[in-house]
Amino acid sequence: MLPRMAEPVLPVHAVSGDSRHRDVRREIFAVVPQPRTSFGKRIFWTVVLFAARSATGLRLLQRLRGS
Repeated sequence: MLPRMAEPVLPVHAVSGDSRHRDVRREIFAVVPQPRTSFGKRIFWTVVLFAARSATGLRLLQRLRGS
């Protein structure tokens, strides 16, 4: 049997994280513009995701894909 460690592996305050590590996505997306998606591509994915909501739609998509 392995001996028990006297202290825990990580101190409890290590779980809360460091103040230097923060989410900077908002600042990045404000500076870097997101690419525009074409209207046709948006319609295509809307139809595909709507079809994927049902079992029949999934079968149809699988058949169209050739799987």
